[in-house]
Amino acid sequence: MSLMEIKCPMCKGTLFFDPSTGKVVDHKSADHQRADFGEFIKSRQNQSSKWDNKIKQAQDDKVRRKAELEEKFRQAKENPDSLPGDGKPDIMWD
Repeated sequence: MSLMEIKCPMCKGTLFFDPSTGKVVDHKSADHQRADFGEFIKSRQNQSSKWDNKIKQAQDDKVRRKAELEEKFRQAKENPDSLPGDGKPDIMWD
């Protein structure tokens, strides 16, 4: 009696069956490494701290850009002659 085997693409287990009867004779489950819950929590904390750092950096950049724009606007109000261009809008009329 020659057994045939089929590997499951989902669970990676192996089914052994007898081709003459078509019945499953044996099943061998795949060895799966079990996840450690403590390691999972650590990885989540590391990822959340990375996101917290990115959010803080984005907020700091926003504050810095706003301060730069306000400074440029203040300078332009104080000295409008130093602005580039001739003071006319850049719109072409027919």
